[in-house]
Amino acid sequence: MAGILNNKERVLDFVVTQEGKRQAGVGELKIRYATFTDLHTFYETSGSLTQPKLAADASSRIFFEAHNRYQDVIVPELEAGTSMRPFRTSDFEVVGGTIASGTMQVGFIKSPVGLTGSDLRPALSLVLEGITKNFTDQRIVGTIDDFSLYQNVVLSPTTGTFSIDDDTQYLRGGQSGHVNPDDLPSIFSDRRFSDFANFKYLPPENAPRPGEDRGEPIGNYPRLNEKWGKTRPGEPWKTTLTLDELMISLKQKSMQRFEFAQTSRSNNIVVQFFEQDVSGVEKLSVVDFGEFEDDDPHSPGKRVLFVGKIQRDSFGAETFLCLFTVVID
Repeated sequence: MAGILNNKERVLDFVVTQEGKRQAGVGELKIRYATFTDLHTFYETSGSLTQPKLAADASSRIFFEAHNRYQDVIVPELEAGTSMRPFRTSDFEVVGGTIASGTMQVGFIKSPVGLTGSDLRPALSLVLEGITKNFTDQRIVGTIDDFSLYQNVVLSPTTGTFSIDDDTQYLRGGQSGHVNPDDLPSIFSDRRFSDFANFKYLPPENAPRPGEDRGEPIGNYPRLNEKWGKTRPGEPWKTTLTLDELMISLKQKSMQRFEFAQTSRSNNIVVQFFEQDVSGVEKLSVVDFGEFEDDDPHSPGKRVLFVGKIQRDSFGAETFLCLFTVVID
């Protein structure tokens, strides 16, 4: 944002980022929050030692036009089944999962140098720190909450690990072994997507008669949605899940608990999940399963996230491979 200020008018110039333009082009741009920054503001005072210092007159100043900066990207976007979109930090560039640092010139062409081997592991933590730095570099104008005991967010422990081997029971039904996408349901029948409007069981019906709320079904279409648990004959199809049932299903799984040792009163957090292997870094897909009510008066509600990958099976159907479940209390 840039502007030319005088005594009579305020001219503000807003710029939509490249990612925002892409989302607008496919009808996915949703503006929910607005922030203001004084990054390009030049503070100058007027007055003397005997007079109080005031902000100097800025009516004659010319400001640069607003433009895109690499710091605008703090949440690298990921489309289902594809690599995350390129983004930069102050030290690295990530393209297609490859972490690059510096440039190499061949003739008149400069290209980034991809990191591999032993250079990749320390670079990953610096890339994640760089994403946080992109946020702080925006110099967003904020207000300090004088009634809050803390102004920062501190996790305890700061790191955690899971031990997964060939004997780990991470498949449905307590099985262990390798996962074949052909053996898993596609996202159109996966129970983790059952509450989303695009994946609900909606058999076609005739238009309702006058005075009736529902029309007659056009045909007997099978329900392809996956069930949550087993149901007895005659019981309704179970496509929803209670919090207790979810916690029971996770009881035998490996678990790592993180506590917010320090946090603000509003508890507004941004969570991102990345995966690192020998080839680079990728962002994982997240299924927001919604919020469940509980009886905790101090922290009502628990939000459930399924984190994993979206891959295609041999039939070309997209399948969600859930790696772990996150419960935010």
